[in-house]
Amino acid sequence: MSATIVCRNPADAREVVATYEPADAQEVAAVCARAHAAQSYWGGLPGPRRGELLHRAAELLRRRDRQLARRIVAEEGKLLADADAEVSRAAAVLRFHAGEAERLGGELADGAQAQTLAFTRRRALGLVGLITPWNFPIAIPAWKLAPALAAGNAVVIKPSSAAPGAVLELVDVLHEAGVPQEALQVVLGGAEVGLALAADPHLRALSFTGSTAVGEQLARRVGARGVRFQGELGGNNPLVVLADADPAYAVGLASEGAFAAAGQKCTATRRLIVERPLYEAVLEAFAKRARELVLGAGGVDGVEVPPLIDAAAVEAVLDAVAQAQSLGAELRSGGVRPDGELRHGSFLAPTVLAGVGPGMRVIDEEVFGPVCAVQSASDLEEAIALANAVPYGLSAAICTNDLRRAFQFVRCSDAGMVHVNRSTPGGDPHMPFGGLKASSASGWREQGTEAVRFFTEQQTVYLHHGAPAAGESPL
Repeated sequence: MSATIVCRNPADAREVVATYEPADAQEVAAVCARAHAAQSYWGGLPGPRRGELLHRAAELLRRRDRQLARRIVAEEGKLLADADAEVSRAAAVLRFHAGEAERLGGELADGAQAQTLAFTRRRALGLVGLITPWNFPIAIPAWKLAPALAAGNAVVIKPSSAAPGAVLELVDVLHEAGVPQEALQVVLGGAEVGLALAADPHLRALSFTGSTAVGEQLARRVGARGVRFQGELGGNNPLVVLADADPAYAVGLASEGAFAAAGQKCTATRRLIVERPLYEAVLEAFAKRARELVLGAGGVDGVEVPPLIDAAAVEAVLDAVAQAQSLGAELRSGGVRPDGELRHGSFLAPTVLAGVGPGMRVIDEEVFGPVCAVQSASDLEEAIALANAVPYGLSAAICTNDLRRAFQFVRCSDAGMVHVNRSTPGGDPHMPFGGLKASSASGWREQGTEAVRFFTEQQTVYLHHGAPAAGESPL
């Protein structure tokens, strides 16, 4: 068996928050076998009944909201207000898919033959596996679990070892609401447990959120066996600011997008591209705003930027910043760890880099922390070219008062989600979530009505409703 999982407080690594015992390959196989056996019962329930249980789970989740939010703050480190909002988001996702369970259906048409009715229906795939990250430890699990269960699938979920507590509570809520324990199970552990889940012979589909490298590896492994794969992977998201925009508003969007949650969102603003007439003013104001942001533990009033998940994450970000500086980038704010009491946590001052270009990891890769690289563009066309000049295509945003140019950006953007006069993070439970290019290993979308499609297969039925006349051919 692997070593005990130890979760430390990201704001103070001296504090052990929780310990968990991981599964081994044999346990993963046994869990998957039990879930597979339970699928026929769960999938055989009428959709409205499954929806009723998901709706009940949403209500139960709201009753635990503050308890859950504090657990998220302790394990993952985010601000208490953000953790509260995340629990509310998880409940909203459950409610939405409670309704989707009632609406599972298809198309109805007359058949080409006389007295024949043709229709389609969606049915569950069977056993599905979910592998979820630590940065949204309850929202992302909810938006995978809810459509999978609504469609009638049995589920085995493996949360990140960095912050698994919220998933354990979410699954407990779903069991309390009436979802059978055998049909919904959790396995804890690291990469070896995820690989064991992906390799299970009962598995029909695997949904993964995490790094591009791991997602592409999993896609190859399960694809070779004909298992359906959904991968929401990295992002290097641009915010374009045009010369007609309000500079103060644009700086607010950039600060929110780049530094909220310490930049630990796949949709965070990694690059700020400013049309030249506003470049110096926006850069100066943005760097000043970054220097003013208050760092601290997520549960402390007045804190604006929480810690990163752990010390290794801080080192990875600092390494990327140093690499950019070695290639000529100018550090305009941050790039250092704070001292004093904060030195015991995984804190990093919000970092703004100017003079950046290709070859720097902050431009070419996803640097998962509070770092934003600022570039100038001569016009909208150059801004679009810079925005698209990365392997990723998750989210993009533009700040402008010119609707014509806003729609030109929307048309030309290589991002799966585009925001106008909003920051790059954000999305609604009833709208599809997903990226293009290297940000998605499959093209399947999460959230909204699209989410259920990944977890179902379509069947076409022809129903002849009249006896043939004497001598009539059935063909």
